[in-house]
Amino acid sequence: MDISATDRIGELLHQHPQLLDVFRAKGFKAETTSELIDSLGEDTMLKTVLSVKGIDPALFLVMLNERLGTDMALQQIAYDFYDPDAPVNLLVKTACPINALFKDQLYERVAQNEADTGRRVNTYLVDGCNAPHAFDRFWEPDTIDGLPDIIMSMSFDEMYDGRFVEKYVTKGHFENVLRPIRSGYEYLDCEDDAYTLIAALALVIVVDEAKLGDLPLPRRWEDLLDPMYRDKIVGFGNNGRIFEYSMYYFFKEFGPEGVKKIAENTKGIFHAAKMTKLVGTNNRDAEAIYIMPLTFAEMCRKQKTTIIYPEDGAWMIPMSCLVKKEKKEELAGIIDFVVHTYGQMCADMSAVAFSPKAVNRVGPEIKLKWLGWDHIKGTDMWGHGKAICEDFHAVYDNKAPVTEP
Repeated sequence: MDISATDRIGELLHQHPQLLDVFRAKGFKAETTSELIDSLGEDTMLKTVLSVKGIDPALFLVMLNERLGTDMALQQIAYDFYDPDAPVNLLVKTACPINALFKDQLYERVAQNEADTGRRVNTYLVDGCNAPHAFDRFWEPDTIDGLPDIIMSMSFDEMYDGRFVEKYVTKGHFENVLRPIRSGYEYLDCEDDAYTLIAALALVIVVDEAKLGDLPLPRRWEDLLDPMYRDKIVGFGNNGRIFEYSMYYFFKEFGPEGVKKIAENTKGIFHAAKMTKLVGTNNRDAEAIYIMPLTFAEMCRKQKTTIIYPEDGAWMIPMSCLVKKEKKEELAGIIDFVVHTYGQMCADMSAVAFSPKAVNRVGPEIKLKWLGWDHIKGTDMWGHGKAICEDFHAVYDNKAPVTEP
């Protein structure tokens, strides 16, 4: 159920403690949910608090619901960012749970930047994680001038299309603006000359031990390929289609046979937001093992539910950007916001931020695993992802049902 303006502060924050970060981002001073509840009043309605603080309730509700993974449309929230007749300085594509929060704070930064420099930052906002947009065919412009100065990405999306990589990325037009990488993550070898890795969502395994029964807990990704987990796994996707994020890693680590085996063991496919509602329940779609980002796994801390950080490393979904070399000085203030402020927003939702200024919830003791830049740049990630998903569904969509003994 979506959060509403009439919800009580105490009930809201007791049930969803991860919302503390959204309150703090909008100026509420508290270090813990208990402190915030005490300061606002257990039985105070959310709309009363927002009225006192002068906060737009429609926008704030979008922020709260997005943080819980609810798909919210932002069309009703108007931002005067974009002039279609001028070159684009910034293309915004952010992690879905903090879409509205990012745009709200970006609005303030863009306005401040214009006041400080007299220059307007022409910003194109992409609404939705996989929404089409006017620049989604990055390889088509005849020259680099036809591309935005800063391009943001929230996964292995069109910014990793092989045609674009070959035409522009490998030609030295872009420069990494976050070097050196945050201490403790050197082992990942995830610094690149062109791409700036701002943060990464960590794919982990969530286990409902009651449903797992006598089967052993999976400890490594390869364990999930064992036939004993047949129809015990819920895959990360949407509308019955698998997302390519985990498929890239299953293919790279275990080859086409690994993709086939994980398809055979997958019973259902859901978005992680729905998984959080399935874990630990008797719903017919619930199962023993789930693959999801840690951002959502943190919402699944229930009795007999375990988050497994794979011994071979949580797989990384990149949140990155490309910055044109010649625009670094002119757009320094916006770059700082994208790399450091947005990085902290990502850290607050249990992604791993690589800015040295960020305060991460996920410590360096949680081992991560990166696909590797040689693999990424040597592969048409956009086309490869579609092909792997098709291979997965060729098995998943046609497998025979398991018959109970």
